[in-house]
Amino acid sequence: MRNSTARKLRQVPFGDLTMGIDPHKKIHVSVAMTQDTIIHTKFGFANSRRGYQELINKAKEQAVETGSRGVIFAIETGHHPS
Repeated sequence: MRNSTARKLRQVPFGDLTMGIDPHKKIHVSVAMTQDTIIHTKFGFANSRRGYQELINKAKEQAVETGSRGVIFAIETGHHPS
């Protein structure tokens, strides 16, 4: 387990679900991944109050479906020209 992914996964408490978010201007993309690196769902949500509520609801749903104890949100960062 010397690679970057393995090191990052060790930082996540055992049993937690990771919601990875790739932010965009209007529609964000999210994936739900368990610590065994299986992606359970991928979906888009609007950059709005309603969209973020959809994200929270989907995270709760996926946590129950995967038997996860908690949820961690991981947001991709980077420089994007305006």
